[in-house]
Amino acid sequence: MKTELEAEFYLSGRSSFTRVRRPEWTDVEELLEKLKDKQGSMRLVILPESDIGPVNIDISTENGFYLITLLEYSENSSDVRSYWDTSKGNNKIIVLGNYWPECQLTKDFSLVVSIFKEFFETGNVSMDLLN
Repeated sequence: MKTELEAEFYLSGRSSFTRVRRPEWTDVEELLEKLKDKQGSMRLVILPESDIGPVNIDISTENGFYLITLLEYSENSSDVRSYWDTSKGNNKIIVLGNYWPECQLTKDFSLVVSIFKEFFETGNVSMDLLN
């Protein structure tokens, strides 16, 4: 990837904020591991921000549930893509103070890591994973 990345990490309850410029994959993986089964969030940001295409990917987590969102710009608007599992119901689950339908959340941490790795390596995530 020719662009640079920046990682922002926040762990709730510890007032812990970390920013890493130009992280290596091992840095991202380590920050994700710190979030596993905790309450907090992390964002990978593409620098410089593009006018069109993916801009950043976020994860918010609480009680073993992970919410993954990707922000991307088109010529006329912005879209947020996220994980969806239509086999799950619409029970509302609270993650960092907001209620989300269970079908938009995952408990599969290895899936979280693979999605972040794809974004780290390519600057995007396939529509099969985030739609």
